[in-house]
Amino acid sequence: MTENPEKQIRFNRFLAMAGLGSRRVCDDLIQQGLITVNGQIEKNPATRINPTRDEVVFQGKQVQLEIQYQYYLLNKPAQVITTTDDPYGRTTIIDLLPSQERIYPVGRLDYDTTGVILLTNDGDLAYSLTHPKFQIPKTYSVRVLGKVNQTDFDQIALGINIEAKTPAIAEVLDHSYTDRFTDIRLVLREGRKREIKRIFMALGHKVVKLHREQFAFLRVDDLPVGKYRELSSAEITKLKELAHGYQG
Repeated sequence: MTENPEKQIRFNRFLAMAGLGSRRVCDDLIQQGLITVNGQIEKNPATRINPTRDEVVFQGKQVQLEIQYQYYLLNKPAQVITTTDDPYGRTTIIDLLPSQERIYPVGRLDYDTTGVILLTNDGDLAYSLTHPKFQIPKTYSVRVLGKVNQTDFDQIALGINIEAKTPAIAEVLDHSYTDRFTDIRLVLREGRKREIKRIFMALGHKVVKLHREQFAFLRVDDLPVGKYRELSSAEITKLKELAHGYQG
């Protein structure tokens, strides 16, 4: 991503582009009063700044735009936490990558959920890929205890009330039954916290296994569990095209 150095951009977008995290993370840092602009604390994420003329400081260091962005695709194992650090000493997703500064996951997977996850220091792109505006599809395979019937599937397609917002909707691709379980493939386009588990909990079913097969067009079929690879330039371009036009 190339920016005109004389162009004014939103404060939170600048911080995301500089690699401090997603725009939501940057909003929190700003609103906590942890970042100064030209020596003054600035708490408005929407403030327009000039990346080359304004001095932005976080934790005593000047924040500047990253020149080299990095993009990784990882096949997440279970029992790995999707954060950059953990106070309890558990293995984090960052521990599985080569030593890099300011690499962040694009969204989250639960501790026991496996599969596709992206990591990057391009916070601006990460924000766009996780923003509900773009409805980026994420495909999951889900194993549920008990039999999920057609009435349940119809309700999932219409929407399940799991919180005081719009209903959570999933597209069920297919399903099959065994003696104790229902195996389901479905697509989410928003990605709320623990959304799939909460959907099935609302229907009276417990999710016992959850694997993300695909994020947008990216899969990890050729990656062993716990391994990663860098995205190709073509894949990066395609991801940016999915998020094209969103400037916040």
